[in-house]
Order: sequence, then C-alpha cells, then structure tokens
Amino acid sequence: MQLSPEQREQVRLSILRYCESADQYGLAVALLLQFLRSEGFRALSSDRLRVELLYLADKAFLVPVAKPISPENQAWRITAAGRDFLATQNP
Repeated sequence: MQLSPEQREQVRLSILRYCESADQYGLAVALLLQFLRSEGFRALSSDRLRVELLYLADKAFLVPVAKPISPENQAWRITAAGRDFLATQNP
C-alpha cells in the first residue's frame, strides 16, 4: 500500500497513541497492524508498518521491547520523546 503524506502522518500518530496506551510492555507488530487496519488502512502490509516503526525508532519516539521469551515476536514501546511529542500535538 502506497500511503499519501497525510495517511503516513496518521499512521505514525496512531502507532504512537497505541504504544502510549500499552505502557512499558509495548505492542506486537501484528496487533498494531490489526489496530491500523481497523482504522481504515485495510491494505497496509506488515512490511510497510515495519518501515514506519523504524522511522519512529530513528526519531527516538519508539524502541523495541526486550523479550526474553519469543523475541522473534517483536514488540515496540513509546519513549519519553514520543510521549513529549504527543503531548505537543494535543492542545
């Protein structure tokens, strides 16, 4: 799925909001994909989602969660920088 700039922004903001609600435990990629698809991004692929997760990680808004059990099922959590960014987006 090719995202427009507006859709890409919405996906990124939604990822941050979902991860914020998960606290320190983070959210699995599969669950994030399900949430985003329920928002209307039905054609969003897991590969495209991973690109957006890496973008947010490069911005220091997300970090992968260290998982001692099943580390292949990667999860992500929001950072302080991500929380601060969201706080500036909500008047």
